Amino acid sequence: MRSFFSILVLFAVSLVVAALLAYPVWLLVDQQPVHRVMHRVAELCALAGLIWLFRRWKMFTRDGAGLSLSRSQFWMQLVAGLISGTLIILPLLVTLEVLDVRIADARVTLTPLFITRVLAAGLTTGLLVALIEEIFFRGLLFTAVERESGRFLAILLPNLLYAFLHFLDGRLHIPADQIEWSSGLAVLTSMFHAYSDPLQIVDSFLALFAVGVLLAIVRARTGAIAACIGLHAAWVCALYYIEVTTQFNPASAASWLVGSYDNTIGWGTVAWMATMACVYVMVARTTRSSSTQPARQTDLTADRFPAVRLPR
Repeated sequence: MRSFFSILVLFAVSLVVAALLAYPVWLLVDQQPVHRVMHRVAELCALAGLIWLFRRWKMFTRDGAGLSLSRSQFWMQLVAGLISGTLIILPLLVTLEVLDVRIADARVTLTPLFITRVLAAGLTTGLLVALIEEIFFRGLLFTAVERESGRFLAILLPNLLYAFLHFLDGRLHIPADQIEWSSGLAVLTSMFHAYSDPLQIVDSFLALFAVGVLLAIVRARTGAIAACIGLHAAWVCALYYIEVTTQFNPASAASWLVGSYDNTIGWGTVAWMATMACVYVMVARTTRSSSTQPARQTDLTADRFPAVRLPR
């Protein structure tokens, strides 16, 4: 697990360095909130550190990033992921609307043009977010942990980090005349505010973890991240559409199904994604068993007639 803990140390160091540099860098840029300055410095530090680490581990390869498929295979799996992701999340979102957990936003008029624009924006955002996050979490980090600690921890650990990072905020608005050297440290402290009351976010945390685990299982099964990108993008697009066109209804008796993160994912997502993961694993095993049966028969035939080289 040395590679995983190296990543954790890198992120921690990047945050501390960014907190210390936030004030002098803020002086160099005009009219920018100090929390945004700190976030950008942290991202640059983390990016530089990740490039150095993955190069040192000799993982900046197509295989290491989960991008070893041919172009045609990549697009086929990505499209299959988009379709599958849509089919997976639709029952969950429909259930939330049927139970009045999410209700139509009276301020929104649904027209074909409006729906098309929302879906296009959601899909564009989804593909961009999915590409970045899948290359890191289910690509490079998955490969690094799997090489060192095996597939089980490669599915578990990166997705704990994936869920954890979603709750780092740090949008602490400090008036310009009050910004000083300690402002970066104040922003750093505020980033972990969500974890001051873990019970308020446990449902959303586990939902994101379950989503990540399902994506990691798909990565392990397919050996690539193309399908993961498609699944992830479809889910982001669907959630964006729901956010724009509906509102959360706290008066619903089933409001416990969603968490405070976005009032859409929560315990319902945990149960549904866990179910989907189990179904996928069972189907994958059945498919693998049936696909390996002819190979076994061929091997037996080859043993009986060793002089004949049969095609495999």
